Amino acid sequence: MCYPSFYDLFNQLFGLKIELFKLFHTFGFFVAMGFIVGIYILKKELQRREKLGLFQLKYQKVIYGAKMSWTDLIFPAIIGFLIGWKALGVLQNLPIVGENPGEYFLSLQHGNVFVGIIVAALFVAYEYRMLKKDERDTPEEKMEPILPSNSTSIIMVVAAVSGVLGSNLFNTLEHPEQLKELLTDPSSLVSGLNIFGGLICAGLTLLVYAYLKKINVPHLFDSMAPAFLVAYGIGRLGCQTAGDGCWGVPHTDPKPAFVPQILWAWSYENNIINECDPYQGQVAGKPQVDCKEVKLIEPVYPTPIYEFFIAGFLGMLLWMFRKRLTPFAGMMVSIFFIIVGLERILIEQIRVNEKANYLGFNLTQSEFISILLIIFGFSLGVFTYIFHSRKNKTVDEK
Repeated sequence: MCYPSFYDLFNQLFGLKIELFKLFHTFGFFVAMGFIVGIYILKKELQRREKLGLFQLKYQKVIYGAKMSWTDLIFPAIIGFLIGWKALGVLQNLPIVGENPGEYFLSLQHGNVFVGIIVAALFVAYEYRMLKKDERDTPEEKMEPILPSNSTSIIMVVAAVSGVLGSNLFNTLEHPEQLKELLTDPSSLVSGLNIFGGLICAGLTLLVYAYLKKINVPHLFDSMAPAFLVAYGIGRLGCQTAGDGCWGVPHTDPKPAFVPQILWAWSYENNIINECDPYQGQVAGKPQVDCKEVKLIEPVYPTPIYEFFIAGFLGMLLWMFRKRLTPFAGMMVSIFFIIVGLERILIEQIRVNEKANYLGFNLTQSEFISILLIIFGFSLGVFTYIFHSRKNKTVDEK
């Protein structure tokens, strides 16, 4: 059984039919939980490396008690208006939101403008009061260090936004027919995500961000490795509960008595994509099925559950060995690329994905990128080891 929203979950467990719960999708809940846990892990690791003096600190001038400017009120006004317009406008547009929350929040057509203006005014009034309270007759200037750990949320947001865009780019390359849906329905940005597209684009964006902010790149990426794996694993629980199509191939072998059904084979009844064809019409040579009910005609491997356990386990392993790997900056992210590639190749053997010809080999897009990541991770690891070995040798000679 799948629970695309908390309405489905509470209806199944307690018989409660509360329309408001349709707004809260389980996929979004687990993605948010993964995001929060990832931020926590990343912040802890960045703080540890900062205490070891591994980041070259930059300083910025901070003025305390400065006179308020009208420009200080622009951001609170925008945030207040958006909250009032969309978040509080939910009550007025409950049927639309319940049917498609993504379309509602990304649309310019629905909301409550009047409430948006009122909430914006309240936000501005509060910010004005706080700024006036902090004003001093003689403002004080201080030079304070710019710590990467203070930018943890920004780093994760940059990674998340670029990751979603990259995921959709690679997903569109693999399934060009979905481009039209993406252009006509912006809410589809949060579906059909390709993990490697997100990983590659997020990595490149963070590389630019770190360069612009003068953050040590190897230590930043090493810090993000365990955070990404754990967050990814938690996010996969959202794929499982919603039934978004990220499942495996049919698995009809008899179940051993000691294995729970959810770990052996799952039919994804009530899945969010209203699918009954295990192959979703994506694999050539497999006949498409006309759905009579929202339930797969054959149970499949519950691959999101497998990835939850595998990613979580690998993330904890990296966390356990992070202190030993710290002197070799860049080694942890090298291992990350290798294990992510190996994990994906393993899962692809039982996942629904169409193969194509890559350099003469019959592979899925994920398998091809996995091989490249493994090669890159191994090469980066060798380079990192040689670089630090020579560096330590030079220090010993001095």
